[in-house]
Amino acid sequence: MRPLWLLTDEYSDDLPEAELSRPVGTCAEIDGLFADLPEPGLERFALVDCDPEPGLRGRLGEVCLEASPHDTWLRDVTVVGAADGRVELTGRVHAEHHLRPETEMPAGSVAGFRLSLPDDTTLARCRAVEGVYRPRPELEPPSVRLIGFRPEPWFRDRLTTRRPGSLRIAASISGLAADGQELGTLEPGVFADVTAVRPSALGPELFDVDLDGGMIEPIPARARALWDGWLERRPGAPGTWHPLDTAMRHEWLRLALAGHRHDTPDRPAGAVYHLDGRSVTDVNGFYCALGEAVNGPGGYFGWNLDAVDDCLRGRWGAATPFRLEWSHFPVARTSLGGDEVDYLVGLLTEGDRVTVVPGG
Repeated sequence: MRPLWLLTDEYSDDLPEAELSRPVGTCAEIDGLFADLPEPGLERFALVDCDPEPGLRGRLGEVCLEASPHDTWLRDVTVVGAADGRVELTGRVHAEHHLRPETEMPAGSVAGFRLSLPDDTTLARCRAVEGVYRPRPELEPPSVRLIGFRPEPWFRDRLTTRRPGSLRIAASISGLAADGQELGTLEPGVFADVTAVRPSALGPELFDVDLDGGMIEPIPARARALWDGWLERRPGAPGTWHPLDTAMRHEWLRLALAGHRHDTPDRPAGAVYHLDGRSVTDVNGFYCALGEAVNGPGGYFGWNLDAVDDCLRGRWGAATPFRLEWSHFPVARTSLGGDEVDYLVGLLTEGDRVTVVPGG
């Protein structure tokens, strides 16, 4: 079985001088790389010694709790009570790991907390909060196991001589395609201690390695089929992403970004690109279609607004200005709404970088 995954050390304090990274090893499989995390449940929080603004009432939806240096995002938030400077809330922590609360009160909390909406409107300031900063083991990803792991010589020495618990793996993870191309980097990857090492049944000089922690952000289990396909052969026909739902289109874009090559120059300014809008039924569909229009099947040209803006600055396949002929344009206007589509078009056309030509 050929190796599918490359682990790369980009984080260790003992990286050789002048090296930004070094390979740790390859493996045939990584248990825990693909996993669905539980949906956070509804919890109860409290703002203590709270100075509320008029907007702090009723259903708030998504809010940000600021306490330098880490901002915490809560969602489905509703005010359920307020008295004597104390405000009771119900809500959920964010599904994405890096937006969840720390397990302990952040050091910056001595300056108090600010609660705000996504548009930065202040809802309240308070001295303390309750129920937010605590461990949530039920939401942690499953522990990782490296199967058929072939360590680099420098890491093999450590792996075979150190006792379990004394060796830590801090690595990003990349896919290894059948054609030899490295398929992007999954960051921040895995940070965990080695708990067990044993010879692998997959071959000599290979190991199965148990870790005491999981991926920082596992890939959804449903996306495994997408990765298997891309690792075997990059998409060669347009529209392969059309049947995917919104979540899997996001994973398609992750793969398109991972597979983008920077070793080819941008096509010259003045080129014409054709965006097939038949399946632009959500925002992710727009990004999939835009990437395909500019860079062909499986192509990438941004997966959010900031990323598209970066791509328009060069090194992502197309020099500006260019012309984008968007067929089946009414599909997007019906599915996304006129305001959303106008915003996307405005981003492209800002500064005369792109001329968008809508078509029926």
